[in-house]
Amino acid sequence: MTVKQPSQSSSLDDWLCYLEAIHPETIDMGLERIRQVADQVGLLEPFSKIILIGGTNGKGTTARCLETLLLKQGFSVGTYASPHLIRYTECVRVNGAELDEQYHIDAFKQIDDQRKNISLTQFEFDTLGALSIFKRCKVDYILLEVGLGGRNDATNIVTPIASVITTIDLDHKAFLGDTRDSVGEHKAGIFRPHTPAIVGDLDIPHSVTNYGQEVAADMVLAKREFWFTPLASQFRWQYQDYDWYFDNPNIPAQNAATALTVLAKLGLLPDYEVVKKCLATIQVEGRFQKLSDNPLVYLDVAHNPESARYLATKLQELKQKGFKIHALAAMLADKDKANVLNAVAPFVDSWSLASLYGPRGERAENLQPLLSVKSDVTLFDSVSNALEVKLSELSKGHILIVFGSFLTVAETMEYWQKSVQA
Repeated sequence: MTVKQPSQSSSLDDWLCYLEAIHPETIDMGLERIRQVADQVGLLEPFSKIILIGGTNGKGTTARCLETLLLKQGFSVGTYASPHLIRYTECVRVNGAELDEQYHIDAFKQIDDQRKNISLTQFEFDTLGALSIFKRCKVDYILLEVGLGGRNDATNIVTPIASVITTIDLDHKAFLGDTRDSVGEHKAGIFRPHTPAIVGDLDIPHSVTNYGQEVAADMVLAKREFWFTPLASQFRWQYQDYDWYFDNPNIPAQNAATALTVLAKLGLLPDYEVVKKCLATIQVEGRFQKLSDNPLVYLDVAHNPESARYLATKLQELKQKGFKIHALAAMLADKDKANVLNAVAPFVDSWSLASLYGPRGERAENLQPLLSVKSDVTLFDSVSNALEVKLSELSKGHILIVFGSFLTVAETMEYWQKSVQA
């Protein structure tokens, strides 16, 4: 069936539905198709300096840190991130701000007109659309978050001035394998010969360093060339002549240390006071984000074991301050659900488990047997219904943490906007 292309005056929603319809597969690995279209549209020629950011967790917070510190120095910056939480326009920022929907429509129209009969996935369209917008806006630097893996991800068509791997853990096992070495091999595919390759993982798989040596990447590795040391309320970052201490920011300090190393390696790091002030203000939506003070509600997109372990450290800090913690979790069926839930379980006093709908959503009743705690668990058929009940029950000294998926956090944000702030 032929699907009619929307016009340049159509809505962004119309375009997104069209792009999904013409290539219904969500994931279609390989770079040949997207590289061919990118060449036709003129997106392979260098027009900005690109930093490619891969990793299992921490891409968004590392990108936000880089973005903040580059903007502070007067550079123009384009940032591409996925998935979005509520609005598609969240995926592309120019100088820290979302753009009018027409920018995305114009980019999609340009790409669709020139792709001829070459089929592209939604994510491939998204990636080319972002690059088209950044070229149009003539930004100095582009921060490009890798979608899945690295080697065969759509973002890997570019020529970066630096490649970054934040952390490496098990996720997307069907595509990346079920060992850290296998995952690392995919992620190292974003390295380039004689180009800085900064790795922030604290236990780097051999597959990463082996590939880096094979392609002669200029590797800068955590615990070898730079050091991140967590302290009680601070962290220490060391690289070459730098030996700096900072108060713990609102993002994982390990990712901040990785971002600082990237900028230092590129000769783009501002002075200590500028960095200190920037780190104190950085907040990324959905990453241990405080949604409300009264009632006290936090959001976290943690959906794999590594991100859940980081969330557990934040919950432990709250427990040590005397708070009682109620967790609301909803997850996708293809995630490592048991290890995610039980990573935070020691610091949770009571639970709500909610169902997520859609083809990948998991039912609450399927989550319950995976939870090590068998009491104080309530099941709900949706995140919204769970919020309606639990928000009314929260009292002073109690905290609600909502986590498990980007979809879980998005539904919470939408509920909050419609019901609580109305």
